[in-house]
Amino acid sequence: MTVLRRVVAGLVAAALLGVAMWLTHVAPHIEGRLQDPIPNGGHAGKIVTNRVFSVRVDRVDVARSIVTHTDIVDPKKNERITTPGIFVIVYLSVRSNQRPVGLGHVRLTTHSGLHYAESGRDGLLTKNEGIFEPMLWGNASYVFEIPKDQLKGAHLIVGQSDSLNQLSAEADVDLGLDTGSADRLLAHPTDDYKLRDA
Repeated sequence: MTVLRRVVAGLVAAALLGVAMWLTHVAPHIEGRLQDPIPNGGHAGKIVTNRVFSVRVDRVDVARSIVTHTDIVDPKKNERITTPGIFVIVYLSVRSNQRPVGLGHVRLTTHSGLHYAESGRDGLLTKNEGIFEPMLWGNASYVFEIPKDQLKGAHLIVGQSDSLNQLSAEADVDLGLDTGSADRLLAHPTDDYKLRDA
């Protein structure tokens, strides 16, 4: 075997080894993504339906602070939560399409690809009816805390509450927050916002 053939054989072997190592790193991620929830997209104000449930975003509010306890006698004693960014409060209607279903894996996705889970602050609990029944509309609301510059282009993503969420259904709702509407909301975020019933 000539020196040239040995060099070529060595390069081919090294290339094959590199490809094999790359595949062992990439293949599990590809397989994992094949099991991701299946999203159906839509827009705020419209019903977004998948095989398991339907949602409709009815309202989106923005607040600088949220009142968690109201003192009717002395409003100065109201308990409030403030944020350096903004609170985004999303109200939606939900119904199951087949069997009772709970919502979960809820997040706000921004134009830059960041995902924000619900605010974990005490007093800012998600309000929903828990389990949604077939063909009956129920209500839910979610509170997110995000930087102001992430509001434009935000989407609400809602999935099932199943612990094994693979190949389950999701709704991806465009909240309709283009530059103009996001700027209008950010120009006058509500102070001392009171969460509505879901």
